[in-house]
Amino acid sequence: MLRKFLYANFRLAYRLSRYAQSRFTPGGQLILGTLVFSGIFGFDTRQTLAFQIFSLCVSLLLIAFFTSLIFRGNLLVRRLLPEFGTVGHPLKYKVFIDNRGKHPQRDLVLLDELHEDLPDQKDFFAARDQEDAGRNWFDRVVGYPRLVSMIEQRQGASIAPAPIVDLAPGDNAEILVELQPVRRGYLRFNAAKIARPDPLGLMQAVRKNSLPDTLLILPRLYRVPLLKLPDGRKYQQGGLTSVNSLGDSQEFISLRDYRPGDPLRSIHWRSYAKLGRPVVKEFQNEFIVRQGLVLDTFIENESAQVFEDAVSLAASFAHTLTRGSFDSLLDLMFVGARAYRFTTGRGVAEPESMLEILACVEPCRDQSFQLLRDLVQRHVGETSGLICIFVKWDEQRRALLEHLLAAALPVYVFMVQRGSETVDPGAAITASCRFINLNCGAIQEQLDQLDG
Repeated sequence: MLRKFLYANFRLAYRLSRYAQSRFTPGGQLILGTLVFSGIFGFDTRQTLAFQIFSLCVSLLLIAFFTSLIFRGNLLVRRLLPEFGTVGHPLKYKVFIDNRGKHPQRDLVLLDELHEDLPDQKDFFAARDQEDAGRNWFDRVVGYPRLVSMIEQRQGASIAPAPIVDLAPGDNAEILVELQPVRRGYLRFNAAKIARPDPLGLMQAVRKNSLPDTLLILPRLYRVPLLKLPDGRKYQQGGLTSVNSLGDSQEFISLRDYRPGDPLRSIHWRSYAKLGRPVVKEFQNEFIVRQGLVLDTFIENESAQVFEDAVSLAASFAHTLTRGSFDSLLDLMFVGARAYRFTTGRGVAEPESMLEILACVEPCRDQSFQLLRDLVQRHVGETSGLICIFVKWDEQRRALLEHLLAAALPVYVFMVQRGSETVDPGAAITASCRFINLNCGAIQEQLDQLDG
């Protein structure tokens, strides 16, 4: 019961604080705070004169409120977003504002707004905020700062208010707005608000323009070493064309007479009609350098930061391995709603497509690790080398790694762990592959120490 009461009050306090931030200027917020304190201490008018300050503040805010209600104007707002952004890197986008009214507009401020997704009571009390360690004991116990942090994380970014130049009737302006992404995935824009302060500069009249939009934020990218992956070519069943389509469409060489056992779809029907005997198309077996990138999405008690660092690490290797490389393929393998294998390279798909996929990948809690193991083992024969990114170490992952090493496949293993935890897989594994422990909060420093 107490938790339900606290959560309801937290939501109310957050709504009021958001309203105050959007409707009151910094000066207005100061007057509002003075109003509250003078009201508390000036309750007894015979003991203190604080009620006079209270009356003055009430008068100022009432004048500001009524004058802020008058906001005439016809403003058209358009937003021009970039193709995507990256976590941790601020980006700027353009907003175009046209004054289609008959009156000039001055002292305007643009408040671009993202969709607010407030957590429910169950999610709020089950959440663990990594920033709690730096807060005082009261904030940790009460939990209101954790609610604010969760809402900001769900929104995905913070947007700074942008001043708008004075607009004459029929005039237009181009505004640069700065956005700071804090998580990967899609940002959902809700509306663009235009605020104008009252003559006293205490309150703002706000006009809301519904302007839904989306922006994809890619994972954070690390500087990763150039790993010494083998460039040995492996035979690809069906050749390069089969990467994108079904069948055994390999590179065409010539025509030859039909032999018992040849598939019917290989028959060249035009030649068959011309010669009166079956003729088939002959293909050349194709050998391609094909690397694999395996992402472990199975988290249970591991923190969300471990998973996010693992995704960022996978995105960093995908970005490095596909940049400027046109002679090899890269397969990304992971499990979401089902087992996925995405391929890029040699014109199969744009390198950015893999980053877009990783921007939206989610932890997997309702599938078995056996799905990932089967997926990787199914394609061992056509893979030249593998990079495995694990978020935990157990017998299932050990069995997968031992199977890969038994197939004489070159493997790099990156184990992402919390704090200063490390995993020792044993001498047999460390002697056969590179097994690298990485700790959250020090990923880049540890990657910089690797020699590839």
